[in-house]
Amino acid sequence: MPGIATLQVQLSRMYSSTLVLIRHAHVVTNEGGPSDRMCGWFDPPLSPRGREQAAGLRTRLAAEPPAAALYASPLRRAKQTARAVAGVLGLRPHLLKSLREIHCGSLDGLPLAEIQSRHPELWQANLAQADEMFCWPGGESYHAFRSRVLRAVRRIAAAHPGQRIVIVTHAGVISQVVGALTGTSAACWEAFRAGNASLTEVRWQGDSGALLRFDDRGHLGS
Repeated sequence: MPGIATLQVQLSRMYSSTLVLIRHAHVVTNEGGPSDRMCGWFDPPLSPRGREQAAGLRTRLAAEPPAAALYASPLRRAKQTARAVAGVLGLRPHLLKSLREIHCGSLDGLPLAEIQSRHPELWQANLAQADEMFCWPGGESYHAFRSRVLRAVRRIAAAHPGQRIVIVTHAGVISQVVGALTGTSAACWEAFRAGNASLTEVRWQGDSGALLRFDDRGHLGS
């Protein structure tokens, strides 16, 4: 008789899971101004605007089909967003380190203007989005980041065959999932950069999936 792990693998191949990927709500480092910092594992909280977005997200999820589980990155901005919607979903967030944003190494948390000034060659190499092995000093390469993200997605989908799952995470994680589905290089971090508190939905089965919607911000207004 097959064991539980074997049955989970068999079920994951038979039934697709629906993954609702939510980018965390707004933080002050998302302003697009002098307050912006390199924000990988740097851990700022939600801003007042972010808390408003989380309220809109809560209303939106109340009108969507029910979910069987709620997962989140343990970084504060994602954790706070997940906790804001947990009640309306009737679920407790399961925190997974594998859902964190890309690790930016020793430059994480520094002002972007300072990084541009002190490391212009690195800055331009990252902007080129041409090298999957690029990483900030002491950080994680885009190639390794995608591998980590896809392992997490496969694990979650395999644990919930045929179910709808909400995952609160980061722009980079969502970009890597959608990039993998569309055959886009892991280095192209900007190609599928979802907005704060947006919804991206994927149907996942086995080792791949299909994109159902991307960067849905209808609940946020203008």
